[in-house]
Amino acid sequence: MIAFGACAKKDIPAYENDARLFFQIPGTGSTALRDSIIYSFPAHPNVGDHDTLWFNANIMGNAAPVDREIGIGINAAGTTAVEGTHYKFESRILPANAFSVRIPILIYREGLKDRSVRLEIEVAENQHFKAGYERYRKAVFIWGDKFMKPDIWDKSNYRNAFGEFTETRYAFILKACNITELPDPMDLVLLGYYNAVVREALLEYNSTPGNEALKDELGSVGFPVFTGIGSNG
Repeated sequence: MIAFGACAKKDIPAYENDARLFFQIPGTGSTALRDSIIYSFPAHPNVGDHDTLWFNANIMGNAAPVDREIGIGINAAGTTAVEGTHYKFESRILPANAFSVRIPILIYREGLKDRSVRLEIEVAENQHFKAGYERYRKAVFIWGDKFMKPDIWDKSNYRNAFGEFTETRYAFILKACNITELPDPMDLVLLGYYNAVVREALLEYNSTPGNEALKDELGSVGFPVFTGIGSNG
C-alpha cells in the first residue's frame, strides 16, 4: 500500500495555473492607469525624429527561471500606424524571474507632418502566456507631428481652465508655461497658476508691437479666468 501510494503521487502532476499576460499604461497624478497615450512631437522641442513610448507587460501566475517572449498582437481595424515605418518594438521579452517588464515602442516622426497615426495592441496568446484580465488586454498609442488633443480635454478641468481645444491654443499654452504636457486635471492649484500664466502671456503677446492678435480656427484666442470653483474633475 505504501509503495502504491508513492507511485500514485509521483504520477499525478502538480497543478499550476496557466501564466497569463495583461498590459497596462501607467498614469500620472490622480490617474493610476490610462487607456491610451497621446503624444505630440511639437510639444517636445528637444526631441528629434523619434522618441519612445512605454507600457507595462504584467503576468498572472508564476515567474520562470528563463526569459519568455510576450505575445503582442496588432488590432488591424484600430491601427493606422505601419510597423517599420511609424514604429517598432524594441523588445518583447519578459526577463527570467520577473512578473512585469516595461516594453518600449520606438515611434518615428517622419511622414507625419500635420497628421497622426494610431496603434492598438492586444495580448496575443503564445506558448508562454494566455490572455489575462479582459480589461487590460488592449492598449492604444496615438502620435503625430502636430499638437494632439488630450483625450480627457472635454470632460475635465482642462476645458474649464483653457476653453475649447485648438492646436494653436494648445501650442500657446505649452510654450507659455514651458511644459510638454498639462498637469493632473485634478490639481486645481497648478491649473489655476497655469491659467494665470497663459492669460498674462497672451496679453503680453497681443500688446507687443508688430504682433497681430493671436487667432486660431475659431477666431481670436482668449482664455477664461479659472479659479477651480465649480470644476468637474
